[in-house]
This record gives sequence, C-alpha cells and structure tokens, in this order.
Amino acid sequence: MSTVHNPTNFEPADYVVEGYLDNQRPSYYGQPIPEFEREVKMWEAEMQAVLGANWRAKCHHCIHCGNGSVRWITAVRHLPTNEVVVFGAVCTDRLGFANKHAFQLAQLQARAEARKVRFTIWNTRQAFIAANPSVAEALEAIGKPEHAKNFFVADVLRKLDQYGSLSERQVAAITQSLARDRAAAERKAAEATEVKGDAPSGRQTVTGEVLSIKVKESEFGPVRKMLVKLANNAKVWTSVPNNGDDVNRGDVITFTATFTVSNDDKGFAFGSRPRFVSKQVAA
Repeated sequence: MSTVHNPTNFEPADYVVEGYLDNQRPSYYGQPIPEFEREVKMWEAEMQAVLGANWRAKCHHCIHCGNGSVRWITAVRHLPTNEVVVFGAVCTDRLGFANKHAFQLAQLQARAEARKVRFTIWNTRQAFIAANPSVAEALEAIGKPEHAKNFFVADVLRKLDQYGSLSERQVAAITQSLARDRAAAERKAAEATEVKGDAPSGRQTVTGEVLSIKVKESEFGPVRKMLVKLANNAKVWTSVPNNGDDVNRGDVITFTATFTVSNDDKGFAFGSRPRFVSKQVAA
C-alpha cells in the first residue's frame, strides 16, 4: 500500500529524528531475576516513551521499505501528521536525514555499549562525562568482577543514559560505592592469604574487631548480629550483646559467649548468649 512514507512519496525535510533504539527485548544471561525484570521494564518504558502506546505494533516494521523484521531502528516524527514512525537501519543509513550521522549510535551493538540512549540527550551525556572523570571511570569499572553485584551503581548509570547527567550527590555516591567494592575485594584477597587459627569453642571471653553489623529478623523481632575477627584471624558470628548497643563496625570489642565451631570451617564459630565486657572505639 502506498503511503507518504514510501520511497516514491518520501520527503526527508518532513521528518525529525526522535531517537535510535534496539527493539530486541533484553536477554536473560544469568543475572538475578529482579535485575532482569527491571531491565525489561526500563526497555519497555523507553520504547513506549519514544514510539507511543502502540509501540509493539510498529517497532519491528520499517514504514519506508516494508521490512517487518528490523532490529536497530530510527524513530522519526512525521511533521505534517505529528506521527512517530519507524525506519529500519538500512533505510536510515541511506535516506539522507540532516542529522543522519547520529545513526552511529544505533550501530553500537557491543553489549558494553548497548544502553538505550536517546539521541536528544547524547550530547549532554558526553559533555557530562567529559566534565566528570569519576563518572567516566565508573562506566569503565562497572563491568569488572569486583562490581558485578553492585546493582546500585548500575542503576544510577542507567539514569545517566536516560537523562544525560547526574546530581553531585549521585556522582559522589557511585564513586564511594565503587571504592567500597574495591576495598572489599582487596580485603578478600588479603584474607585468602591469611593463616587462620582455630575458632573458639565453648564458653569463652574473646577480643576482636567488628567487621560488620546487620539487623536480622527473628521470632522475637529484629536482632543485631555482628561478625567479629579475632587476633588469630578466626571469625565469629553472634548477636550484639544486649548491653553493647553502642557497638559499631570497626570497634575492637571484648565479650563472652558460648561458641560452636562450624562443621565446614574450623576457623569460624557461631556464638550464643553473648555478654559485653568492653570495647575500644574505632578511630
């Protein structure tokens, strides 16, 4: 069927490029299910925002040549009708839009570059990255193994792709978060080479550094739990003593508890009925 968008009637001046999109639904590659579902929802929201409510019906169909299986697409607004229509990659490449050079964005098909970036914010994004080296470093670092589970930074970087910039607080937050990942990786590497002594067994008084404190739900309500590293590099996991409410991560604490050594690791024990003795406040 002949339309104003077919080659015989096509007038390039009547179109304005709205964005370049990959209309392939995100693939599941083993990431946590909530993360995968979030990626799919963000992709669907982007497609709808650019193409409109009927995006599913139009996203695979090039309205210029009739190809019904296009993947990399250009969303263009037809000015006389104000309708957003789809052109496939091949047609986009040869049509001669004034800003056709932006089609390069749609050809960045490598996974690392496959974020769905609206052309309207592309220049803003690039300028922001150039002015914020720490953000450029974050984009480079997020694919490294030590950051594989940092869904917070990954989510913020998707906001950069969506809006073209981040707030100062967001930049500071991702920089600090990545630094914590690196520190944790360094600690893990160091611990792998440590010689671990035997964990305590029975009712004993021990002294060690509080590595972390977490709140866990129990049948009696929320309970503060602490992981403590002892002088011989053994670790114990127990509740924070009732009279040790001011115990914090990094403190060196002395306490008494009844310890049971793990069946899987003689350098790890679980404590019960802890009683606070003293502490040295973290510097």
